[in-house]
Amino acid sequence: MRRCGLLLLLSVLSGCLQSPSASSLESTVVPDPYQWLESPVTRPRVSAWLTQQAQQVRHWQQQHQALYQATRERLRAAWDHPKWQVVDIIGEQVLFYYNSGLEPQYSLYLQSYQEFVGDRAQNAAPGDGARLLIDGNVFTDNTRPGEISISPDLQWLAFQINQQTRAGDWQIRWYLLSLTAASSEPRLLSVNHEGWTLPAEQLAWSEAGDTLLFAVSVPPAQRQSQAGKVSGADWHSRIYRIAVNNSPGAAEAVFIAADGQTIEQLRIIKPDAATQEHRAHDNHLLMQIAGVPGVDAKGVSSQSNATTLRWSRVDVGTGVATGLVQSGQDAGHFVAMVRGIPAFLTLGDRGTGAITLADEQRARTLVPESEAPLLSARRIGERLLLEYLVHGTSTLKMVDLDGRPIVGDWMPALPAPVRIDAIRAAGQHQALVSFSGIVTPPRSELVDWQSRQQTILTQDQPDLGVGDLQARLVFARADDDARVPVWLAGKADREGRYFGPMLLEVYGGFAAPMETSFSISRLQWMASGGSYAVAGPRGGGDYGEQWHAAGSGAYRNNSITDVLAVTASLRRERLAEQGGVAISGRSHGGLLAAEAVQRSPDAFAALLTDAALFDLKRLDALGGASFWQQEYRDGRSFPYQALLNGDPELKQHPPALLVVRDRDTVVAPAHSFKYLQALQTHHDKHSDAEPVTLLSVTPGQDHDASVRIDHLLDDYALRWTFLKSSLKPSLKPSLKTVPAAN
Repeated sequence: MRRCGLLLLLSVLSGCLQSPSASSLESTVVPDPYQWLESPVTRPRVSAWLTQQAQQVRHWQQQHQALYQATRERLRAAWDHPKWQVVDIIGEQVLFYYNSGLEPQYSLYLQSYQEFVGDRAQNAAPGDGARLLIDGNVFTDNTRPGEISISPDLQWLAFQINQQTRAGDWQIRWYLLSLTAASSEPRLLSVNHEGWTLPAEQLAWSEAGDTLLFAVSVPPAQRQSQAGKVSGADWHSRIYRIAVNNSPGAAEAVFIAADGQTIEQLRIIKPDAATQEHRAHDNHLLMQIAGVPGVDAKGVSSQSNATTLRWSRVDVGTGVATGLVQSGQDAGHFVAMVRGIPAFLTLGDRGTGAITLADEQRARTLVPESEAPLLSARRIGERLLLEYLVHGTSTLKMVDLDGRPIVGDWMPALPAPVRIDAIRAAGQHQALVSFSGIVTPPRSELVDWQSRQQTILTQDQPDLGVGDLQARLVFARADDDARVPVWLAGKADREGRYFGPMLLEVYGGFAAPMETSFSISRLQWMASGGSYAVAGPRGGGDYGEQWHAAGSGAYRNNSITDVLAVTASLRRERLAEQGGVAISGRSHGGLLAAEAVQRSPDAFAALLTDAALFDLKRLDALGGASFWQQEYRDGRSFPYQALLNGDPELKQHPPALLVVRDRDTVVAPAHSFKYLQALQTHHDKHSDAEPVTLLSVTPGQDHDASVRIDHLLDDYALRWTFLKSSLKPSLKPSLKTVPAAN
């Protein structure tokens, strides 16, 4: 599930709440005839069932072979273009990723700014002046790159490699590579402790770049004598320091946390001249400690004894930690030092986000909450650059170091909708801003507030003819008059009607806002004549915690009715033409999509889910995280049980394609296995003409899609072929026949 799902509050505001209403989807507990599908896929009965489902997909695919192959070729052509992403600008050097087109991973390069700009002006691949740091082609199917951290003096590169185990878990390892040695091998960043090799977790560079501090998790001393009897609460974190002037030396322990306390964030405090501080150079750091009492052997805390996060200031010389004062339970994320005091992005009382200053004496608000969620903050010289989410699109604002809005100041123009991927300070007046949107391919710009200029450094340019695609924001009215935001995209006429079948995507849970960033497969869907809509129903995070609470738990019915209101609005306002509306959702969004279809099956032409959960009565048995119970508690919608009950209203259920990941440890594939079998059985009993119901088991990396291009092409070629064949009329007209928009 998404990280925003962790931001749950006990209190809710009543403005958006509506008492849950009774529904035909309320279900009593009925016998589960398909619980055997929860067994391991290696069991003969489950394996035989999966083989039968795969044969059905192959048979269906053969019937649509021409459309499938044409769709796959168009997807491949769309993917095959150079891709760039600027990571950081350090001094006169640019750190960037590059992919020539169809490589599964990006390669990391370092190049002087002037040479980089020159190569990009000629639309050339990285030249001889670009140094290859990490070759993306070395990664295998079960490995992938992770975070990177470069020393301020450009002498060292620390990088992560993530490797998936046979059990599906990910092992994360940090490596250290010299950027000055003529030839050097990466060194595993770890320490040896009582026979254990403990890998580094969080990193922090000194301001000069000659010292690296990192945290490790240490097992208890008695573990070897009590194997199998140690829980996650017995581990603790330690901070080590190494000098890396010439070559990395021995690691020295500078801080030891108490048992059961782990370090989640680590930041070195840079002395602030404005405060007249006279501390030893790089002698202090900030750490966020998680206290985990009552953690089970799997590292999952109980609801009654949840994890607590606290920030502390550590004197590296003495190893003494002093806790910072914080308001409420939200520790927040470190932003910057502001006049010698740490500033944090905290959730705030309303759940939309605030900037809080906190030291050892008190905590106070620097930037108060607003109606729009505050997503990120970055210090640029003597200002703070704030990113807000306004109706699903990133919007930038600036405040001074006293938190006062800078009125009338120039701000860069961003297309809408977009989501900012990263902001990096590049000087006292400059910032690197990377963003993408539904119809905006990834772009990196250097923004200069002093000269009021935006310089495009990189911009992906897929050969899809997307110039006539447009996106616009509309609102749908729910039954209780709540306004639900919807972004529409595709080719439209002068009246704003969108051509081609409409694909509606939803999530609406765990405080996650609607997804408006870029997807090449989605862009190809629109370029080939389809239309696209993404909605932000209650339960998501588009308007903060109040919006989330109004669609979760006992109020999940609001989320379902919001989706139905969006669908009705698309039809009533004639925004969706030719062939109706297909609905899609990933993970929790797949559940919401299925619930909307069950509530009004004749409103949708197709259902497409991706790694969805369906059986809410067996979340714990199927491995759901403990915090999921907060999202679904007291809910009255049980779509899987509704199928088992044989609700006759579901006989009009549209065609369905359920996609699962073969090694998903977040949402068990058994959710989709059982739902599909129940749906197929329901059709056998109640439908005269059995609709298409397909299961696609795709290679993946845990809950995420595979990074291999051939896997992605197979996956989306099947999805788009399914939608094109289900939505009538099919997407067959030439794009040249579509009238141009204004």
